[in-house]
Amino acid sequence: MAGKTALIVLAHQERTSFNYAMKEVTEKALKKKGWTVLVSDLYEMKFNPVLSRNDITGKAKEPSRFKYGAEILAAWKEGRLAKDIKEEQKKVDRADLIIFQFPLYWFGLPAIMKGWVERVLSMGFAYSFETMYSKGPFK
Repeated sequence: MAGKTALIVLAHQERTSFNYAMKEVTEKALKKKGWTVLVSDLYEMKFNPVLSRNDITGKAKEPSRFKYGAEILAAWKEGRLAKDIKEEQKKVDRADLIIFQFPLYWFGLPAIMKGWVERVLSMGFAYSFETMYSKGPFK
């Protein structure tokens, strides 16, 4: 599988944790097989998980009432997404494989991971009504 790229998205705040150890073992195993491994360590990056107007640059299409989905789609089409979102989307674009490594908190994703999913896998980039199911970018 030489020439493949994996993205590991890690959401654990402690380097001595089982989750961090799993990330390390996975990264080492993939590299041994010839993979290029990208890592987004969300706590290390101090990734902002909060969806807001700051996710776009420039003026909102409708400044009187900010509709996140519509604004993020327009910003994606026009190249006006925030820098941190664009950087993570570039990693996703490069990846042949994405691994999400996180602990299960209260039956769900840690907030920082949920925020990554919602901000990075945004409308336009990861999905749209026109590219659902077998027509989408992750088919």
